[in-house]
Amino acid sequence: MSNTLISNVGLLLCLAPAAVHAVEVSRPLWARWVVNWVLPFFGPGLPRPSVALTHEDQTAMLDAALGAMPETKGQAGADYVFLMLFEQRQGALAFIAVTVGVFYGLTLPVADRHALHLVFGVMAALFTLVNANHAGLPFLGHHPKISRNGRNVGLVFAPFWAVATVLNYLAFTSAT
Repeated sequence: MSNTLISNVGLLLCLAPAAVHAVEVSRPLWARWVVNWVLPFFGPGLPRPSVALTHEDQTAMLDAALGAMPETKGQAGADYVFLMLFEQRQGALAFIAVTVGVFYGLTLPVADRHALHLVFGVMAALFTLVNANHAGLPFLGHHPKISRNGRNVGLVFAPFWAVATVLNYLAFTSAT
């Protein structure tokens, strides 16, 4: 495998999150499309419109969460729900920034891509750890609400991100 191919593939693999989540920058509740039409494949299964979440379902879930808060903690509960959706949007923004970096990097000579490979290699390594944690390995924190499909996402994407980590590491070390 040539250094150029290693570099290109290492960069291109980092486009995966934006391909799925970029739209959430303007509509954080559109994450339901991932829930409805992508996660069922990790079941394994097929998407079924009869059990798909709707916008109304999502807002009812958020309203129920707010309604479960003690009256004295209502503002904190509202701020928490706001923060979850705000961070959903910020995550989408970060994935869009990664996309810009990938496309910019592909225009550069391989020897000039080392900074991108460092950043994307670290990102891919951390994504590997988070996905491995979701798959059941007990490190890098604790997610208190991992679904069966979420666990299976971790099983699939931990190796995906491990490959992206290795390719970005190899591209980084060959470019420096």
